[in-house]
Amino acid sequence: WQGVIWKLLACFFFAANNGVVKLLSKTSEAGPGLSSYQIAFLQNSIGFMMMLPFILSLGTQNLKIVQPSLHFYRVLTAASGIVLWYMALSHMRMAEAVALSFTGPIFTVIGARLYLKEHISFYRYVGIFLGILGAFVITRPDKALMGKMSAFSWAALFPLGSAIALAAAKLLSRALGERGESAENLTFYLLLFMTPLSLIPTLTSWVTPTSTQWAWAVLLGGLSAGAHYTTSHAYKAAEVTFLAPFGFA
Repeated sequence: WQGVIWKLLACFFFAANNGVVKLLSKTSEAGPGLSSYQIAFLQNSIGFMMMLPFILSLGTQNLKIVQPSLHFYRVLTAASGIVLWYMALSHMRMAEAVALSFTGPIFTVIGARLYLKEHISFYRYVGIFLGILGAFVITRPDKALMGKMSAFSWAALFPLGSAIALAAAKLLSRALGERGESAENLTFYLLLFMTPLSLIPTLTSWVTPTSTQWAWAVLLGGLSAGAHYTTSHAYKAAEVTFLAPFGFA
């Protein structure tokens, strides 16, 4: 249940994060819209700088990596998921993107059963099913999949791809947590390695942010650090299938 509290906090941070991303990606009085890659780079670099003093205060001896390969795949899937998600927010209405992102728990539960070998009890199946059913009734992802027209909307592939990539990142977070990695380590290395990954494509489409956009970017970095930190704590404290229904918060 401590994992549930951390998960609910993570949901709050990610929801606020989405609002800021949507604001930065659109051209407005605040300034020209920023690309998905640039937003991800600003978020990761600023979040990393905010986390650095806290991590160093714990001592550098705690920064030892237990499973380098798992860290690499976690960073790769998380970075892919975040960029795809920001592309979704740039090309779709937020309600449609969020509706399709609710497919994430389905991929997460399947992965937890196959990769982590987690036992899914009858009550967990019921909780997950009711969560997915409720999200479907409210958000109607079938309509979001078709976009504003009656034909398939290719933009729908962005949130779907993001859901798959982020589900993989969650599974790897749980696997690392079970192997003794701390939540601080998981957050620190995620932000550290995602920064250069998002910088490379950013250089091709860099737009100098206005002072207002810089202020929003700083807030975004703080929200991002908080989101990754609380998520790491959640998946270290509880099983993925137990936390899945609470993701609909």
